[in-house]
Amino acid sequence: MAGHASLLRAMELGLHLLATLVRLGFMAGNSASFVTTRRWPRPFRRWLAHQTPSVGTNPAGGQSAQAIGRTKGGLNTKLCALVEGEGRLVAAVLAPGQTYEVEAADPLLKNLKAVLLVGDKGFDADVLRQKMLAQGCLACIPPRSGRRSPAWHHRGFYRQRHKIENFFQRIKIHKRISTRYDKLAITFLNFTLVAAIFGWLKSF
Repeated sequence: MAGHASLLRAMELGLHLLATLVRLGFMAGNSASFVTTRRWPRPFRRWLAHQTPSVGTNPAGGQSAQAIGRTKGGLNTKLCALVEGEGRLVAAVLAPGQTYEVEAADPLLKNLKAVLLVGDKGFDADVLRQKMLAQGCLACIPPRSGRRSPAWHHRGFYRQRHKIENFFQRIKIHKRISTRYDKLAITFLNFTLVAAIFGWLKSF
C-alpha cells in the first residue's frame, strides 16, 4: 500500500507541474499546435493454446466508460494529443478505439485561440475547419483523396507535423504507455501525462 501511495503522490505532483508550465507561458513564441490520434491495444494473455482477454477488459460500468472500444484489431483505446510548436504535450484525452478523430479531439480544440492547427487526413472535416475559423485559428489539414470540394493546406506547415509523431515515439519507449495494461482510463491517462512531463523537463 505504501508503494501505491508514493506512486499516486508522484503522479499528482507531475500533473501539477505540467499544468504550471502551461499556465506560466512556456508556450510563448510557439503559435503552431499539432493534433493527432493513436490507438493503444489492450494486452491479451495466452492460455492452453487459445487467447482470452485479460481481466481488465471488462471494467465496472462497461468498456466505453473506460475508453475501451472494439476495432478490427480488437480492443483498443484512442489517445488524442495536442502538442505545441516544440512537440511538447499541452493536452490529451482518451476515447474508445472506434471513435471518429474529430469527435475525439473536440475537448482539446474548443479552447484554442489564434493558432495554426496542423492535423493529418483523419481530421479532414468541414465542421472542424469552420470551428477553427470561428475561434480565430487556421487549420492546415490535407484533404482526403475522395473529397469532392477542395480544401486548403500548406505543405510547408504540414511538414512540421513530424513533431507530434516524435512525441508519440518518445512516450512509447515506456512499456506501460506503449501497451495499455491499466483497467481504468484515468490511470492510463495519468501515466501518459507523467511520461510527457519528461519532455518538458528536458527543455530547461
